[in-house]
Amino acid sequence: MSAMPAERGRTGRPRRGFLRLPQETMESMFGYAYAILMTDLLLVLANLPLAVLLFVARDALQAWPSALLASLTLAPSLAGAFEVFRRLRGDEPPRPFAAFWHGYRRRGAAAALIGLATALVVGFVLYDGAILTGTPWAALAAPTLGVAAAWAVATCTTAVAGLVLYPQASVRAIVKAAVYLAVRRWYFSVFALALLGTAAAAVLVQPVLGALAPGLLLYVVFANADFAYRRALETEAAAG
Repeated sequence: MSAMPAERGRTGRPRRGFLRLPQETMESMFGYAYAILMTDLLLVLANLPLAVLLFVARDALQAWPSALLASLTLAPSLAGAFEVFRRLRGDEPPRPFAAFWHGYRRRGAAAALIGLATALVVGFVLYDGAILTGTPWAALAAPTLGVAAAWAVATCTTAVAGLVLYPQASVRAIVKAAVYLAVRRWYFSVFALALLGTAAAAVLVQPVLGALAPGLLLYVVFANADFAYRRALETEAAAG
């Protein structure tokens, strides 16, 4: 009996390799990859002072006052990145440059105010931590200060995602919802913080290669925030 052809499996059907994927699937995969890579580039450009500081600083943790000041551009750029991700989840073709600018221009001001409030909380925590270092109060205050900083960052990220997801809602309503989600749906916040921490660690350890990580991780953060908002709305609708 002659051997089976190499390209056929045990069932006699031709094997479908990576190159045999439907054209629409291939275009969608490359579209996502292109959009995420372009988002990484746009994030670097929008936060160029911070990127340069992290690249040239020998110890970014020691230069935290300058890094905190430079980080004020993060929240508006996050609004731009989230707008790119929002469009990727729809039927619109990937146009990351136009989407990023649209999100930055439309929700950047509100995101900047939220980012400023977050920077003040984080700065207060870091300042107090520096003062208490080496004192008997350090071990007692460290957990509380750490939770306060983490809560501020989680609330900021969720709020910026809400600004993009619900552009018709007021900033006050979005912030209230973000505070609620950060406390009541704390497990979503923990997951988002883990992803943000991974992205920050990648950038701090290797600024050049690490700049490729935030786009993909932020996409998951955005999807996590979207799911949290939907669950909260479903719960409210069921209760009402």
